[in-house]
Parts: sequence; C-alpha cells; structure tokens
Amino acid sequence: MDKENQNLLLKLARESIIENLSAKPSLTLEMLDKTKPQQLLTREGAFVTLKRRAKDTDGTYPLRGCIGNVLGNDPLYLTVYKLAKESAFGDPRFKSVTLKEMDEIRIEISVLSKPVAIENHQQIVLGRDGVILTSGVQRSLFLPQVATEQGWTLSQLLQNLAMKAGLHPSAWDRSGCRLEVFQAKVFEEQ
Repeated sequence: MDKENQNLLLKLARESIIENLSAKPSLTLEMLDKTKPQQLLTREGAFVTLKRRAKDTDGTYPLRGCIGNVLGNDPLYLTVYKLAKESAFGDPRFKSVTLKEMDEIRIEISVLSKPVAIENHQQIVLGRDGVILTSGVQRSLFLPQVATEQGWTLSQLLQNLAMKAGLHPSAWDRSGCRLEVFQAKVFEEQ
C-alpha cells in the first residue's frame, strides 16, 4: 500500500473518532465512498491502535485503545473507519476517548495478512510475525510489534499469549492449542 493511501486511512481513523465526539461528519469517508481507491477496497484484517502521549513527556505513547479484526469482511477503508470508533469507545480496558485528549492521541494502523497455522513455535519470527493462540473457545492475539515493544523473548511472548487467553502460562505448548502467524503492514501518524 502506498504512502498516500496509508495517510488517507490514518486521516479517516482520526475523523471517525472526532465524528463521534463532535458530530462533524468525516469528509474523508465521503470522498472514499465516491472515489473507491482500489488499494482500499481489499477485504483484509486490520487493527487500529490508539496511543496517548505519556504525562511525563518522555516521548512515549502508552496504549490507549486497540481493537481489530483478524479477517476483513468489508472494504479496508470501512473496516478502519469502524475499528477506529471501537478502539476509542469500545475497548473494555479503557474509558472512552474524549475530544480534549485527541491532540495527545497517535493512531497506528496494522493491515494484516491472512493467518497461517504453524506446526512448531520455533517457526515464529519475533518482530515479523503476529501470533494467534487458540485453545477450544479461548483465543488471544498479539500484533507483530508487541514482542519488540515489550522486549520479549519467544518464550515470554508465548507465555503472555497464553495468559491473555485466560490459560496457564505454559498452556501454549499443550496438545489442543493451535498457533497461527500473520504479518502486518504497520503505519502511524507522525
């Protein structure tokens, strides 16, 4: 995906959140509904991650919300439009984003490849692969950038993935657990 379309998706995500906060409709959405750029019509999975500048102004942006779909059912631009709202107002880990804090929010979008089952956890490449763990009805996912951002080893990634799914930290290595990997094109506001 070219830089122009990445910037359109980032602008759309921001306008989507502001639309909910101020009732100001997204002009980017209106434009994309009319022009329908081919690169933004694909049905890919995506995540919209919101980060808010840390209060101590050390330049870090801790997580403020993150919601996504592994597989895309809608054109990518509509998926991003909806996920931005869900990240801002529907992530159960956080209170809803306010208009006042929008200047401190940085938006990151991850466009996902289709997940592929792997036979062995050693096939996971940290920093390149996102990982999905499934055990019965319990499931968890980390985007490719999470292990790098957290400074995790492969073992730590898998343990945290198991705990996120509500399982024992070593459960990822038991029969009945399935691992899948995917890659993501990640881009964010500057």
